[in-house]
Amino acid sequence: MSRAFGLALTWAALAGLAPPASSAQPDPLGQEQPPALGQDNAEALFHEGNRLYQAEDYSGALSAYLAVQVTGLSSPALDYNIGNAHFRLGKLGSAILHYERARRAAPGDENIRANLVLARSLTADDIIPLPEFWVVQAVRWVVNLAPRPLLIGGALGGYAAACVLFAVVLLARRAGRWVRPLAATALAAAALTGANLAVRELGMAQTERAVLLAESVPVQSAPSDDPALRLFTIHEGAVVRIDRRADGWLEIVLEDGQVGWIPADTAETI
Repeated sequence: MSRAFGLALTWAALAGLAPPASSAQPDPLGQEQPPALGQDNAEALFHEGNRLYQAEDYSGALSAYLAVQVTGLSSPALDYNIGNAHFRLGKLGSAILHYERARRAAPGDENIRANLVLARSLTADDIIPLPEFWVVQAVRWVVNLAPRPLLIGGALGGYAAACVLFAVVLLARRAGRWVRPLAATALAAAALTGANLAVRELGMAQTERAVLLAESVPVQSAPSDDPALRLFTIHEGAVVRIDRRADGWLEIVLEDGQVGWIPADTAETI
């Protein structure tokens, strides 16, 4: 393997992730202290996972990271580290699954993107994605442009400013002419950032996607095991869109447009 994966330097979603290492060894851990989690055991488990990963005990590191996840805590950094451990253990599908989850939570992070691109380049299937309509690309770019904390701050700050300014308009005897337009602008900014945040947090207008975890799966023309209905075979790590579910089967669409059915237990939703 010519490129190794680095560990996340810090714990929270706002913390930076370690870049992929350029040598055969993972990058050393940073010395920064993670923010208070409210659960000392989870924080200790996360650090223990990092220590085990550095010691090349990837199975132990994965167990520690998954134990953190069981507590209900999550962040792009945690999914990133889980993906790294899975990759080291040769579980390409699970690695891609967690990199995709990390990217969904932190779409602008270049380190996550680089690891995901590298992992997907190692899958068995040579799937060439269909070109995406430019309007869809533009909407996705706008939705993912601002980081989550900025959207939250913009929505709350704009709403608070609008309330104050409208109060000035209603209560002050001589409010300046600039107050009403400024209040309307603040309210519009709050509405736009709030709508953007809602789209991202609720997954509105997003398709349901999954990653194939089984080593290989025959894709059928109908939800049936009949060998005569086999269309083609896909392999571990393939990313698919889920269109329908029926009696333990998924109708999937590959990135190159091919359509078929696979057993639901062979893939996991991102």
